[in-house]
Amino acid sequence: MLNSNIIQSCINKERWAQKQCYESCAPYAFTIVKNYINDHELRKDTMQEVFANLFMSLKNFDSNKGAFKSWFAKIVINQCIAALRKTSNLNLHVPVTDYEEKLSFQLSELSSIKREEVEVLLKKMPDGYRTVFLLSVLDDYNHKEIAKMLSITPETSRSQLSRATKWIRQNISTEAKTMIYG
Repeated sequence: MLNSNIIQSCINKERWAQKQCYESCAPYAFTIVKNYINDHELRKDTMQEVFANLFMSLKNFDSNKGAFKSWFAKIVINQCIAALRKTSNLNLHVPVTDYEEKLSFQLSELSSIKREEVEVLLKKMPDGYRTVFLLSVLDDYNHKEIAKMLSITPETSRSQLSRATKWIRQNISTEAKTMIYG
């Protein structure tokens, strides 16, 4: 994604490097942001905050601890969560029921539908469900990590994921029919 020369030049606040960094990283960041945030204006604000945070944090990046792309993805995800919290769009405190239910949802269950259909489903999914679903299923965080990030309990995270998968199952066929028949 970025080589060490560009990273060092960004740390040194060289504008050409910051521009190169933005141009290289913005499409990847936007892909993550659009999954978490539906509101167009909030997406733009979040993207701005992502890069402000990135440029302030670059001095902390250590290539010996992991790849830049993974480190950057965490910045983007954390900024999305902060934006959702700030706008009160992240309601995760729901009654915890049936969280013990075995969760057997797999990404392969989504493989039968097109990417566009998945994106439409994610846009329609309630923010709390979507956030936990993305963190768990796509970004591979465990429930303890999600709980810490979202200031909830691991049980609430499990419950939200369970509800999200039920929501997806209920809405896959409805969405597919809508896309086929209009």
